[in-house]
Amino acid sequence: MSRLSGEFEKQRAMVILFPSRTDVWRGECRPIREIMVELANIVAEFQEVIIGVLPELRETLETEYVLDDRVKVVEMQYNDCWARDTVSSVVTGEKPYIAAFRFNAYGAGLYKPWDDDDELDYVFAKEFGYDVKDSPITLEGGNICSDGNGTLFAVREAIVNDNRNPGMSLEEIEEGLKDILCLEQIVWIERGLLADETGGHIDNIMAFADKTTIVLSWTDDVNNPQYELVREIEAKIKSCSNVDGEKYNIVHLPVPNLYRRTKEDSDSIVTTEDSFPREEGDYVLETYVNFALANGVVVVPQFGNDLDAEAVRILKEVFSDRKVIPLRGREASLGGGGFHCLTKHIN
Repeated sequence: MSRLSGEFEKQRAMVILFPSRTDVWRGECRPIREIMVELANIVAEFQEVIIGVLPELRETLETEYVLDDRVKVVEMQYNDCWARDTVSSVVTGEKPYIAAFRFNAYGAGLYKPWDDDDELDYVFAKEFGYDVKDSPITLEGGNICSDGNGTLFAVREAIVNDNRNPGMSLEEIEEGLKDILCLEQIVWIERGLLADETGGHIDNIMAFADKTTIVLSWTDDVNNPQYELVREIEAKIKSCSNVDGEKYNIVHLPVPNLYRRTKEDSDSIVTTEDSFPREEGDYVLETYVNFALANGVVVVPQFGNDLDAEAVRILKEVFSDRKVIPLRGREASLGGGGFHCLTKHIN
């Protein structure tokens, strides 16, 4: 029986793309490259890791950074390094396939061009030996979250929107997603967290630890601008059941207050007309739930605040069968995402 497995299940590999855009990443990409190489090396102790690199950057990767020998380097073309969003999910079963959605750089608003990113499904289908099943729906992988048991969670405003799927109704999109991902039901979260530049992705809101346990971004600080929103989302989750009629268990994971971009954060970004401006004073979303999950390990972002240790403690309890490793997360958030956004599991 074909199904969209849960990310918490056994993975075949993790995919990472070597950062390249100086109009997205500060310091000529060096700080984020160091983080991504460190992340690749951590995960390589537990499972296969593939790092995609532009041909012209392969020498840079292999001579300027210390990459674990177990990490496989593959040359490929891409526009930015958001592997979660541009490498689609594998539907498992007797004959697994990659469900290939369209990609348009988050409603055509964050960078251009994106044509190479829209072709990455076919690149990785060839790499892993999978067939491809195409969908006309524009969708990023960071906006789908599966319990592995027939239920998908997604943020409606970043899918049912004319900036991605003009003229398509909720019913049409839902029917298309159920068909290609072999789903029984979709739970629609109305909107994403504040300051999510993607338009609202589910991977800043929640993650499954197992088929009935949801780790949910949360705050008890009434001054945190996410305060009302996370309660609205929790109420939605509590109102639904999985396909077996069971309620989901919810574990709260703190979400920090919004970060303000500093002059140092923005000065070395080479702003162009082809990318989203990243300016001093902008609000930046940072979430711990945007962690990287692999076989035997969880890599959790750290932001240098008093919630870091609490996030690690909670995730150690939730993932007691995995090693929980903290890693500096600010560079990823300055580019508009987190470790989950920058990695893609392959089942």
